[in-house]
Amino acid sequence: VFRLAAGLYVPTAFTPNGNGLNDVFRPIALGIRSLQYFRVYNRWGELVYETSEIGKGWDGNYKGRDQGTSAFVWQALATDFTGKRIFKKGSVVLIK
Repeated sequence: VFRLAAGLYVPTAFTPNGNGLNDVFRPIALGIRSLQYFRVYNRWGELVYETSEIGKGWDGNYKGRDQGTSAFVWQALATDFTGKRIFKKGSVVLIK
């Protein structure tokens, strides 16, 4: 049996074009009890999205405006079911 370790798995690109496939950027939380935060920043360091709800994600809009093709950075802090804190960070490309 193949098992993934508890953690946050985050894609490196997404395509919010309304086709129902890969439209929302969010971490896949396996074995996670709580998400303290999931944050996305633009190239100027401006926070464009934040949530603490598992399963919620960013649709590529900021202040009501489509962000278009660009690179963003993200960071997340979560706690697994054993109480271990998991911090991850990385980048994502929004493709239009």
